[in-house]
Amino acid sequence: MKKFSISLLLIFVMIICCVSAVSATDIDDNIVPDDADIIALDEAADSLDVEQEKTITITDEDYYKCFDENGYLNDTQVTDLTFSGNFNAKSFGNFKIDKTITLNVNEATFNGVSFDLMSPGLVLDGATFINDARSPSDAYLYVTADNTVVQNLNVVLTAGSNVDYYGISVVNAANVQILNNVISYTCSHSNSANYNYVIRAMNCTDLKIAENNLTAYLPLKTVSWSLQGILADYVAGVAVEKCNNLNFTKNNLTVLGNARVGDYPTLDALMIVNSNNSYVGDNKIDEKDTISNTNEYSYIYGIDVYQCNNITINNNTVNMNGNDSATILPSGNATGAAYCVQLTGPHDGVVISNNTLTTKNGGPNLGIYSQNYNEGSTNITVTGNVIDVTGKAGREPWYVLSGMELQDDYAYVRGNIVTVHNEGGFIKNCQAWGISYCQYTAGNHYYEIENNTVTVNVGTWAVYIMAGNTDGFVSNNTLVATGSGLTGNNAARAPDLTVSNNN
Repeated sequence: MKKFSISLLLIFVMIICCVSAVSATDIDDNIVPDDADIIALDEAADSLDVEQEKTITITDEDYYKCFDENGYLNDTQVTDLTFSGNFNAKSFGNFKIDKTITLNVNEATFNGVSFDLMSPGLVLDGATFINDARSPSDAYLYVTADNTVVQNLNVVLTAGSNVDYYGISVVNAANVQILNNVISYTCSHSNSANYNYVIRAMNCTDLKIAENNLTAYLPLKTVSWSLQGILADYVAGVAVEKCNNLNFTKNNLTVLGNARVGDYPTLDALMIVNSNNSYVGDNKIDEKDTISNTNEYSYIYGIDVYQCNNITINNNTVNMNGNDSATILPSGNATGAAYCVQLTGPHDGVVISNNTLTTKNGGPNLGIYSQNYNEGSTNITVTGNVIDVTGKAGREPWYVLSGMELQDDYAYVRGNIVTVHNEGGFIKNCQAWGISYCQYTAGNHYYEIENNTVTVNVGTWAVYIMAGNTDGFVSNNTLVATGSGLTGNNAARAPDLTVSNNN
């Protein structure tokens, strides 16, 4: 009994002590730690801040403190990385940024080395890049992550011999933006079986390429028709494939052909393949064949589009072979091309509007060429464009000179101003037209051609829509063909269409 009483007494005393301790430290229900606890908490917070925000500056002499021998980040704590001074080519190719960090590069120059941007949300802003073909990578700048921004760069690139080389390559990424960069790209080698693009993009969505100044000196090469998509064309200023919701706006793109290789030397300024719901607007595109001599032919295209639904090409200025020296233009032997816009179907919802399209060629030539020879229909709207075409026309069906040749299932053509200059001299029934369907393709073709102003200098017809599986109307246009002296309704040759009220 005594032992039990003593035990109860001890328990009671312990409870009283505990209550007293709590009461001494509890003020308005807030526990106040002692000085030692406060110091420990402050030290822990400082340690956490250091781990979360680690800022490092590197130079070409000490970059290895952040990167391993393969060029990957080996500092897992760095969050803010500054590059300072000049950086030279590395055996590992590019710096590989596989963590989302802040990159500060605007005070650095990179000679023969660049970046592989591999983590979402990276921003590369304001650096200078120079490459003289020393880079072991096939792309000078790689983007393979979503929500990446590449902007305000100054880039001078020289492609090597017998290697694929892209200035910027964007692959398998969404919401990438390439903005306000100045890029000069030169390939002085024929590289007949290698790829040379200033910008390449594949398998992307919501890609934006805007307000860039792109200048390219490139060889004309023969297309490989055994390959598909952009892989068929070995050379282009910008090549885009499977990039839905592409936005290509307010760019200055200049492409100059500086060499020729193969039987059908070809060069694209902008090539777009299988990229639906896209917008190409407010760009200035200049393309020149500066290498072909008189009596040589070439095939150059300003905006070259394949199998793109709901693409709008609006308010661009496209100038093909835009100078006064006829000696650089391929002369007329019924071959060659200098097309401002070329479209190959199937496609639906294509709009070509408010563009200024000027092209010169020594042979057959077109401002706009839309065709449906692949399986599937084509639907196109052409409105408000100013088109000026110079070339030579002949009687043969492939010797065509026209403001627009539309081989579509449906074409709505309204409010365009088209002027065609045939420098081959007048030949009766020569293939010089303002608006035409003169090369047969299968299927039915329906045309609505109204309120256009069309002048063909030294030609027979202002509008020519061949008979057979065609329907529609040609109305309320101003039509002049100076070679034949025909005007108004008489200047429209469209046997299956209703022709009326043309001035």
